[in-house]
Amino acid sequence: MCHRSQVINAMLDGTADNKNIGLAKNLLRLRQALDVYCLISVNRDAIRKQAVGRKFFGFVEALCKGSIILHIAKIFEQEKRTKQGKVRHDLNSIDGVLGAIEKEKEKAAVLDSAKTEDFVQKYGSDSGKVGLAALRSAIEEFREEHREALSRFKAVRDKLVAHSDSEFSAESAPSYDDMERLFNFGLDFYMLVSQAFISVVPCNLNADRRVKASLRSLLEAIGLEEIKMEMD
Repeated sequence: MCHRSQVINAMLDGTADNKNIGLAKNLLRLRQALDVYCLISVNRDAIRKQAVGRKFFGFVEALCKGSIILHIAKIFEQEKRTKQGKVRHDLNSIDGVLGAIEKEKEKAAVLDSAKTEDFVQKYGSDSGKVGLAALRSAIEEFREEHREALSRFKAVRDKLVAHSDSEFSAESAPSYDDMERLFNFGLDFYMLVSQAFISVVPCNLNADRRVKASLRSLLEAIGLEEIKMEMD
């Protein structure tokens, strides 16, 4: 569950707060799509042996992969700006949230510097920067480290999910491990902003796996035994 803090914070209900809530919604949809895709994929052989549902589960698996590609592209999309520096379209992405915090930097006091430092140390290098500059640097380092995977997600999103380029297929997307790694980075960023800048208790999206549990019950109901729950 998510809870609003009783502490009065100037950033509550502001642009950064609302964008961070939008980011959380995208992350939740990504978490659910990852869980469904994982459970169907690892139990594919057993599902195919069942008398019912084989075509349906194959369709859902493909649908979830498209959703994963779309949401990762959305979460990591960078806001485009005019020559005057104005944002063309506000995005509920990591870049959109960070840009809103930087714009509201007079209000954006770091309320939990320890959590911010932990995030920077986890994803960045010791650049000597502090505060928002260190946070921006750590995010840029992560993006550069995973530049190839992010570029492939964007390419598949643009040429397959959003359009229909005959030279592309869903197999062009990065691995499941890449998907989980990018999700976890997005989740860590959302939780950091919630706690260190907005002063709210974030949703623990890795704890809410009711969709995965529900699908497991469905697989049991159609006769699967020894259901696998995770990728090898």
